[in-house]
Amino acid sequence: MTDLPAAHLPRDDGSFDATVVTFAAMGLFDSLDGVQRAQILLPHDDPGRTHWNFLPESGRHGVALGALTRSQEVLAHRLIVESMSLPAYARVVQVMSNEHVLRELNLPVFGHVATTFRDARGYFLTFFGQPQPDTTWGWRLVGHHLSLNVTVVDGDLLTTTPFLLGAEPARIGPFRILGEEEDAAFALLDQLTDAQRTEAVIHPTPPADFVTRTVARISEVEYPDHHGVGRRDAMITDEDRRALAYFRDHPRGIRTGDLSPTQRVTFDGLLASFVHRARPGLVGVEMDRIAAVGGVEELHFAWAGATTIEKPHYFRIQGGATLVEFDNAEDDANHVHSVWRSPSHDFAEDLLLQHHLDTPHAGQRQ
Repeated sequence: MTDLPAAHLPRDDGSFDATVVTFAAMGLFDSLDGVQRAQILLPHDDPGRTHWNFLPESGRHGVALGALTRSQEVLAHRLIVESMSLPAYARVVQVMSNEHVLRELNLPVFGHVATTFRDARGYFLTFFGQPQPDTTWGWRLVGHHLSLNVTVVDGDLLTTTPFLLGAEPARIGPFRILGEEEDAAFALLDQLTDAQRTEAVIHPTPPADFVTRTVARISEVEYPDHHGVGRRDAMITDEDRRALAYFRDHPRGIRTGDLSPTQRVTFDGLLASFVHRARPGLVGVEMDRIAAVGGVEELHFAWAGATTIEKPHYFRIQGGATLVEFDNAEDDANHVHSVWRSPSHDFAEDLLLQHHLDTPHAGQRQ
């Protein structure tokens, strides 16, 4: 038993998370015709695997949901929902549906062009490696304000970061897609004492977008851009960029372990709103990864910008295994982006490395 690679050691209750996701993907892949399979499939190690930009973009590889038949589209949605929690899936559906609203809001500026790039079915699905049991493969669904990236390693280990959701507008009519996360962050900020708030608030101006942007891998130090892509309504200066910078080994803000019991309950709820985007069976795995690098107590909560919801604001949760960024800076604080990442775990990078070390491959000495 001890000769088994670490990834294959038996677990007390087994794990079917990766299996369920794989079978859902196989069902979809088998429903595709030859042309669709050629469009959707790339090698697992394709360089485009880590290109997860969520802005409107031409020339995307993959199959658009709108190009699928009705039955194929249902199978695609089965794959999406099997890869995450049901509340997370509900947000995904809302993000895509919000494009209908945005198209109408954009008409005065973009005219008929808005109909070509504000498309609730204009989200592209790509497989990186053909889904099969006991193989390494992944899938991505990407489009405006949505980037889902799921990786299966050796048919057994499953990761779901980067996991990005956004909304423009952030609130209109019945839609407030990321309101739960935003409200929880404000609740924690309001509970802080004056001294704690001084520690948590790192800068009076928020970034226009994620400080770590959508880089393939998070470096030791990351700086935000001066403005959002294609926009100039939330500009920041070089001084702002330095003040907002991400330092992997030196997190900014207030340490979670220094919060009061009441504040800690609020923080735990905020953290859960991101970690619980994963399949229920994977939440414990994610919390174990956090525990392995100091636990929740070593996470830091940082805030930038206004302390009222009507004005531009930003927060992040940072630790060795987890990074959350949430910004609502554009369109007069009515345009939100949120992302859950891992400094070393995105696209299962650490699992793939360990798998390579644990598992003999052709030409590798044993």
